[in-house]
Amino acid sequence: MKIRREFEDTKQILSVNNGNIFLFELAFRLLTLPLLLQMTGALVRLALNAAGYSYVTVNNLGAFLLKPVTLAVVLLIAAVILTGLMIEIGSLTTAFQSAAYSRKINVFSMFLGGLGKTAYEIKRKNWKLFLVIAVHYILTNIFMIYRILRHVKPLKFILPGLLGENWGRLLIVVFLAACVLLSFPTAFICFGCMVEQRTFRDSLERSKDLLRGRYVKTSFILAACNMAVTAVCILLYLFAVVIVAVFAVRFMDRRVELALLLAARDRIEYALIFVISIVSVVVNYGALTVLYFQYDRKDKNKKRWDFDLSGHSRSRWMNRRNVLGLLAVVTAVSMAAAFDVSRNGSFLNEDLLYEVQITAHRGSSRTAPENTIPALQAAADELADYAEIDIQETKDGVMVLFHDSTLKRMAGIEKSVKSMTWDELKDIDVGTRFSGEFKGTTIPTLEEALEFARGHLKLNIEIKYMGASSSLPEKVAECIERMGWTEQCVVTSTSYSYLKRVKKAAPDIYTGYIVSAAYGSYYKDESIDFISMLSSSVNQKLIDEAHESGKAVHVWTVNRKSEMERMKILGADNVITDNPLMAREVLFGEKNTENLLARIREMLK
Repeated sequence: MKIRREFEDTKQILSVNNGNIFLFELAFRLLTLPLLLQMTGALVRLALNAAGYSYVTVNNLGAFLLKPVTLAVVLLIAAVILTGLMIEIGSLTTAFQSAAYSRKINVFSMFLGGLGKTAYEIKRKNWKLFLVIAVHYILTNIFMIYRILRHVKPLKFILPGLLGENWGRLLIVVFLAACVLLSFPTAFICFGCMVEQRTFRDSLERSKDLLRGRYVKTSFILAACNMAVTAVCILLYLFAVVIVAVFAVRFMDRRVELALLLAARDRIEYALIFVISIVSVVVNYGALTVLYFQYDRKDKNKKRWDFDLSGHSRSRWMNRRNVLGLLAVVTAVSMAAAFDVSRNGSFLNEDLLYEVQITAHRGSSRTAPENTIPALQAAADELADYAEIDIQETKDGVMVLFHDSTLKRMAGIEKSVKSMTWDELKDIDVGTRFSGEFKGTTIPTLEEALEFARGHLKLNIEIKYMGASSSLPEKVAECIERMGWTEQCVVTSTSYSYLKRVKKAAPDIYTGYIVSAAYGSYYKDESIDFISMLSSSVNQKLIDEAHESGKAVHVWTVNRKSEMERMKILGADNVITDNPLMAREVLFGEKNTENLLARIREMLK
């Protein structure tokens, strides 16, 4: 009965400033997360460049982390994250402290309180508190953190390996046990430091005194809160996946159903992790506030704290106009950051979060005429991560998308691209020979392709060899930088000298060397960030050696399911294919997902 009362009190204290608390959390995360991701991306790239790597895998992760620049970057990122956590927890402590005294508080006052508390702890060099709060945060969000780590490419293979070994499971259990053992005695330490302004040592003793004889009760209440939040997260995820599956079956083409569901699944998970992590932190610190004040009053033989605020009036600040105004500002800042990332890309994107990506060969060349705008549109519609395009130069120096040396196959004209001017080339029909549906389709310029694909499709730009005297490598690099595409594309070529020239002109552009056979150690060259190979020439040893050198491996052109499955097992990083939909089903498909679609089809008949 007493425990039930604690849950009721937690509900009451959450209701005091619940609107403002959740508004603060939403605003704080939306404002700081994009900045943190951009900063982290820039610093990780700096560390990779200093280490001589282009890519982090299981094979080179240990060596990368031991580099001096990497250690400095990790410490800097950790310092920024710890400071952000302190501000967030300080703000929540301010809000719940006010609620305990039946006072409402606005979002700005919460933030000022968090800033003041953080500044005070920094001033008195209370660094231990930063670490303790970090451990609390890890335990509070342990399920969400695990789900995120499952998507990080280098850890994607480490975690299942650890969980599959007895020593690995023991290591994880020991780590979690250490976090729990550290967390319980320090459960109320933030109140001692931030509310009572005690020293860390005094706050620790205060926390232990409050918990004496109450460990079981406290652990039960906190565990129940976290289990409830986790259960809600799982249920919401399953519900959202079912809704997407119903939508796919009801409204989408049958061949797109599974690929769409697989693509949506992870995005649903990320969105829920963002929301549920907010709820988890708020609920946990709300429960801790109730326990802190009730234990304190009981120890002092005072009347139990009354958290019922039914008679209190609503804050004048919490009116419709002010709330909508704050939401408008937060939304504008968030959308601006998201728009910047979507248009110009980010280092911390799917390259880091997914173990294999899919490239549509020459656009979706089975669906539309290759190297055309319709082919790029089809690649996006078929959920490809990249579209591979071929770049040549006309007689008067215009960069265009075209693969062959002559126009004969595509347009029936026995002339080469380099022998024609743009005016002669721009109106030639390259779609009719593919299908009457594409009559009038023309050859696009590189600028047109970049502008069309911006924000919804990344590009693998292959520079065709036009001779040693051609300035095409420099022109492609200049175009990419001018149009803000450095983070959204890679540049490949069969010409090693071309790649060196691209790297010299624009060092931040990722470059890939196209080879058909595995001869030599070219993947160790600093001018090459990855190798692009004929899939039949790829074996486990080559991929492991490339990964150890910090280089990714792209494979082409993979159109058979058995070969796709082999590339997945070997650990290829990017599969170039003429069938992106089938590739996504093979590389990411699970039997449970297919069964779900089958059941929904039966239900909707």
